[in-house]
Amino acid sequence: MRRSFANSPPQVIRRSAQFDTLVLNEVVYPAGLKIGWHSHEFAAFALTLRGSSTEAFTSSQFDRTENGLLLRPAGERHWDSIGEQGAKCFVLELKAGWIDDLPQVRTVLLRPSFHRLGILTILAQRAYSEWLQEDSASQIAIPALALEMAAHLIRESEPRKTGQPPSWLRRVRQRLDEGFADTPTLAELAGISGVHRTHLVRSFRRHYSVSIGEYLRRRRVDAACAMLTKLGVSLTEIALATGFANHAHFATVFKRITGFTPSDFRRSRRS
Repeated sequence: MRRSFANSPPQVIRRSAQFDTLVLNEVVYPAGLKIGWHSHEFAAFALTLRGSSTEAFTSSQFDRTENGLLLRPAGERHWDSIGEQGAKCFVLELKAGWIDDLPQVRTVLLRPSFHRLGILTILAQRAYSEWLQEDSASQIAIPALALEMAAHLIRESEPRKTGQPPSWLRRVRQRLDEGFADTPTLAELAGISGVHRTHLVRSFRRHYSVSIGEYLRRRRVDAACAMLTKLGVSLTEIALATGFANHAHFATVFKRITGFTPSDFRRSRRS
């Protein structure tokens, strides 16, 4: 691993390290900084650790809020405008060799996209936390987490390859998204969809790449992540508000999906 302070634009603090075909950067931008049209040689995952910014490409524009992750394709022209509070970002650049070894990733790296707090951003946060450990194990952990992020993006793209989910299946997903704290029965979901339970279960997994139960757990964890950034809310309160049976059940599922305990995740957000 190589760690250094690289050349940067005026008033931008940059810390860099290289892990084989991955390049890690920590960048701190001052409030109000404007960076004109430019591009980067490598594709990247860019996690906003603190503050906010706007990043505009030729065909899209994103408000990069705290805890959000931007997927930036290689060579894509864009400009940046930093918010009033400045911004601190963790940028994981993917060199050409990394992408060449994973041809399935090419299609998900063709267009810029922005992902709010959820599983993908948690994986990026774990990669950043591993970097801060400054030990030999991080050289294994960080590339592994980058692969997990790629796998997550590939799974997200798979439903689009098989066509849009039918309207009845989208109604079921909406019920799970809006009422995630309640556990519906298969009979209830079948009633919403108007199809047999067996067909519902198979169709849901085919289009969304997970079972209904696992989708519901991940939706609850996403909601819990957002609540863990707030002060004055206990872990037990978060567990019950997001549909978990108790604190222990919440901690077990949260750790399995994110790799963090709820307490560790909250501490990482505060730091």
